[in-house]
Amino acid sequence: MDFKKTAISLAASLILVIRNFFFLIFFPYKTMRRISQENDVLQLLIILIFIYIYFHIANNVKVFAIHPILMLVIVLAQLFVTVLFFYGFNRIWEKKVNFTSFVYTFSYSFLPTLIWFSANTILYYVLPPPRTLSMTGKAFSIVFVAFSLSLLLWKIILVYLAIRFSSKRNFYSIIYGIILYLCIFLPYSVFLYRLKLFRIPFI
Repeated sequence: MDFKKTAISLAASLILVIRNFFFLIFFPYKTMRRISQENDVLQLLIILIFIYIYFHIANNVKVFAIHPILMLVIVLAQLFVTVLFFYGFNRIWEKKVNFTSFVYTFSYSFLPTLIWFSANTILYYVLPPPRTLSMTGKAFSIVFVAFSLSLLLWKIILVYLAIRFSSKRNFYSIIYGIILYLCIFLPYSVFLYRLKLFRIPFI
């Protein structure tokens, strides 16, 4: 009976994750505000499972330097540090903020990242490098760059809204916090690149 209840709860959470995914595309403002008030831990678990599935499949296409589980641990550590940074940043300003709100909103902001990395892996398998400089190759590059930029823009919007609804702060203080975060994040990205773990950080 307990297993049946767990399965039903997991299925319901999966439906919510899928629904939130599509709503974040078309209604990011309202959806992220609702996510900031979430308390369903299973949704976080499902997102992490999706990320691990990606790492597991991608490792079969192009072998990683470390095991996919360790890759997931790195992602979890990045998430924790990111949440801790913005939570602490807003605590300095003596704002009443909810730590779990940052966890949920930043977890959902992984979705554009997951889509981009998944698409990149699929393309690496279907059209492995080196790619030609023909008209078809150039057209493919243009389409992929446009696709990447659109996901980047979506990612930026979700991150901004994640901080906005979790911290309740204004635009300028949010931008200031993001700039401070980038001062830490950019050297960290170079460090991961040097270690050959991530050419582009999964965040």
